[in-house]
Amino acid sequence: MTPNARLLASLVLLLTVAALAACGFKPRQSAGFGPSLGPVQVSGAAEGSPLADGLRRALDRAGSVAPAEGQPSARLRILADRFGEGPVSVDRFARIREYQTRYTVDFQLTAQDGQVLVPRQTVELVREYSYDATRAAGSGEEQEVVREELQREMVSAILRRIDAALR
Repeated sequence: MTPNARLLASLVLLLTVAALAACGFKPRQSAGFGPSLGPVQVSGAAEGSPLADGLRRALDRAGSVAPAEGQPSARLRILADRFGEGPVSVDRFARIREYQTRYTVDFQLTAQDGQVLVPRQTVELVREYSYDATRAAGSGEEQEVVREELQREMVSAILRRIDAALR
């Protein structure tokens, strides 16, 4: 590589970094609760669900260890965990054209001593997708994929809310 090419590449890199910094871009930080929160127990309506399992794994990655049996711990309570589906739009023949899946979770976080760290909050995620009545055979599988995606996204949304409340 010639010195001019190196200089040009360095200049392009510098301008790119400056442009990203000027627009306010910064990488999203992962939630890191660490030892300040201590062990967290996930309990409530979603016990044994993919949401509860995902929350446990995500909390573990964020530095919050799972509590040992009988150990005092903070408690992330899933108060409600519900899906709703329905049509969004219909065509002139009253056939469904767009469908919507809505996922709503209510949660609350309390400390080891019972102090409410994050009061009851509701997080709602919505996905809309096209529905073709002529190819309805695959719609059940599509709904299942949408539900799984919403559950994964819900884990991140809840952790972001907790992280923001604890800062």
